[in-house]
Amino acid sequence: MSEPLSLTKFLLISLAFHVLLFAAALFLPKPSGSQREATPVQIVNLPRHVLKRLPPVEQKVPPVSIPSPKRFGEDMEAGGPQAVPKPDHRSLEEHKQGPLPFLTQKDIDRLARKGMPPKKPGEESVTLDTDEFKFISYNRWLKVKVESILHYPELAAITGLSGVTYIRFDIMQDGSLGQLELLKSSGYKILDDEALEAIRDSAPFQPLPEEWSMERYTIRAAVIFYLSKAYVR
Repeated sequence: MSEPLSLTKFLLISLAFHVLLFAAALFLPKPSGSQREATPVQIVNLPRHVLKRLPPVEQKVPPVSIPSPKRFGEDMEAGGPQAVPKPDHRSLEEHKQGPLPFLTQKDIDRLARKGMPPKKPGEESVTLDTDEFKFISYNRWLKVKVESILHYPELAAITGLSGVTYIRFDIMQDGSLGQLELLKSSGYKILDDEALEAIRDSAPFQPLPEEWSMERYTIRAAVIFYLSKAYVR
């Protein structure tokens, strides 16, 4: 084959190849994964007089049926293992008249003094809230010491037991515990036992000041168990 003929054939083949590539680029579909350009959106706040002219937009909300709730413990009235007792409306009314549900310092002191048994004839004893100056500092320390040990019995808290236990105890000159006596029960042995045990566990106490010139210091105290808290007054 002559050289001019070979060159002509090469040019024709090359031209045809480029034409095919151009046609493929024009007519073949583009891949579907290409991302569309985001259309810019401009938010315009229309004036009020324009908004008033616009027709109201009606939104149809499907009705929602809400089942009527049962009273707490209604399905347990038969008395199962998790049965909830019905509230005593009479006791609730009594609570509304008192300082419930929270007691202030004055309420606690008034409650402690209300049922305090009187002193026996010839008895030299004082209460923890005495206003006699020489006892105030010692009594304040004593109250903190006992309340740091005193706790509300768990079983009593679960069952809702509350009450006030009145006791009398002697602190000897060296700070040891002397006689311990239950003056008036709270009505629940579990609370009375906790009050007496807290006094026993609090001993020994601070020795009595020498300027008191006392062999024993006799105290009448009220231990209040109320709303899972315990106080000494």
